[in-house]
Amino acid sequence: MTSGGYNGGGGAKHNNSQPAYNGTGGGATHIATNARGELKNYKSNQSEVLLVAGGGGGSCDWQGVGEGEYANGGDGGGQNGTNGFTQKNNTSIDNPGTGGTQSTGGYAKGSSKETESYGVFGLGGYIQGIGCGSAGGGGGWYGGGGSYDNAGGGGGSGHIGGVSNGFMQNGVQSGNGRAVISWHPNI
Repeated sequence: MTSGGYNGGGGAKHNNSQPAYNGTGGGATHIATNARGELKNYKSNQSEVLLVAGGGGGSCDWQGVGEGEYANGGDGGGQNGTNGFTQKNNTSIDNPGTGGTQSTGGYAKGSSKETESYGVFGLGGYIQGIGCGSAGGGGGWYGGGGSYDNAGGGGGSGHIGGVSNGFMQNGVQSGNGRAVISWHPNI
């Protein structure tokens, strides 16, 4: 198992008999009124969390082939994280992770028996796949689901609590995440 990004990114694990590159989920960024460390530590103190920028889901690349054999993860942030993608040339058995929402974590779409794929508050899901393997879900208010077999993980959801005139978007930032706080004197 490869650990995911700091602050809730889901890990990735693959079938060792298959050559594959499995991405971990990105971690969330959060701002809170009290210092409790990672977002998962606020489960019993959710009202202290002001802002969450969800992390993106991990990607999967079958045999490192590249064109047509990779599956991207879903975008993090926004009201809901977006679903992961399937391989471009094979959608018959792929089970991407779904995005986290404001009240539930994502899961491996089409693979209900794999409960470890579920994202939860502050954590993206993971799963061990049978082919290419798995990709971790992004961390977030509720984490994205880990993928099952040759697909990308779901993105974690964002959150706004106790902030006036805030808004969220998916897929704006690539690479490392960020959260922006701006002062508007007219508000």
